[in-house]
Amino acid sequence: DDAIKLDPAALLHLSIASNANVSSNANINYIPTVHPSSSHTMSNSLIVGGHVVDIEMHPYQVSVRELNEHICGGSIITNRWVLTAGHCVDDTIAAYMNVRVGSAFYAKGGTIHPVDSVTTHPDHVPYSWLADFALLQLKHAIVFSTIAQPIALAFRLDNALSDRECVVTGWGRTLNEEESFDKLRAVQIPLVSRVLCNATYEGKIDQTMICAGDFVDGGKGSCAYDSGGPLVCGDMQVGIVSWGKGCAMPGYPDVYSSVLYARAWINSIVHNSIE
Repeated sequence: DDAIKLDPAALLHLSIASNANVSSNANINYIPTVHPSSSHTMSNSLIVGGHVVDIEMHPYQVSVRELNEHICGGSIITNRWVLTAGHCVDDTIAAYMNVRVGSAFYAKGGTIHPVDSVTTHPDHVPYSWLADFALLQLKHAIVFSTIAQPIALAFRLDNALSDRECVVTGWGRTLNEEESFDKLRAVQIPLVSRVLCNATYEGKIDQTMICAGDFVDGGKGSCAYDSGGPLVCGDMQVGIVSWGKGCAMPGYPDVYSSVLYARAWINSIVHNSIE
């Protein structure tokens, strides 16, 4: 499958699946990110669901591409930087990569931006979900508009955020062969406490990770084939699609890389790139 970049037996690419209403209006305090210019059990199962959305609703979402094929999701954090998952770039070469910005379709529209450099978190272990963060520096600046905007990054994630409704977006395939997967989809899911998530995943949830999903009923959340996409609460990105058990299974929340954990590293990389 062209949409699968890496061996699903080695790591998990995620997609969106749900029948929930989509919204991202939770009232959470945040600060904007800096701007240069101003599984446990692996699975490649697929599930039906999600809501088709326009890019204007989530203008920070991008398609990360290698050799002109969609491999992962990502998010705009400045006019020159895109945030994605570390495992998305473990076997890539920057010269072969680009990012599609400003389109709800991963295969058409918007603007193509070549990638200049790829930086993974220093603690990331290749072909794993450990410290699963990567930054893509673009060769040319994104021109911000209604279809291309940066997302603010988390600076605090406390107990008050547990059970808050958040939104995850992406281009994952579905089981319904008649249902198009080429347009962006979104689904609302609540954050799940680390204590509860760790009980489920036998202590494997470390400080680099957060969890989200419908813990009790399942049926909405992430699945195979679109890692790297953003998990957003209100107007703030708190997570990056990373891994999980199965697809939106009851009792098994999806696991996301914690943007809060990586915030200092992200800022240091972006600041150091400013000339």
